[in-house]
Amino acid sequence: MSVENDQQTVERDKLRELQGVFEKAVKDNTIENMRPFIHPEFSFVSFTDKSFDDFDSFKQQWDLTRKEMVGSGHFSTQLNPAPTLFIDDIAIAHGNAKNSLLNTRGQSFNFTNNWTVIFKRLDGEWKVLRAHNSLDPFSNPMLVNGVKQKIIKYSLLSFSGGILLCSILSYLFLG
Repeated sequence: MSVENDQQTVERDKLRELQGVFEKAVKDNTIENMRPFIHPEFSFVSFTDKSFDDFDSFKQQWDLTRKEMVGSGHFSTQLNPAPTLFIDDIAIAHGNAKNSLLNTRGQSFNFTNNWTVIFKRLDGEWKVLRAHNSLDPFSNPMLVNGVKQKIIKYSLLSFSGGILLCSILSYLFLG
């Protein structure tokens, strides 16, 4: 193995340590624990097509979304990275993640998403500079569940309204 490959192995191992920190922060809902690993010029684009120009705005949205979607349930993720590309003081990592969400109502959702993270070395340490997370909107189990619930709700309302209207019309015309 060449010296360059040995060094890349060491650097990949450092990034895998950050992966563990992130997975634990997601599971424990302590995303603030990522702050020491965030570059000052951090930005993030989420699967909801929202973009954040700093860690504080990302964390604020994280807290709101986590409260709304998870509540007292739990959320965990397992990152599955592809080989990382190193270019000088930049590392480009990408892969998919297997996610498990249990919401307050006890509904369980399992889904995958794709992600890309660009790291930049700052003072000898890897820091998250840019991140992107994407999710197939057509197979998003939370969205599919929400649509099913609305279909059932409005179908029942329409059916009930139809029965009521037919009853009133029958009474008026046949009564």
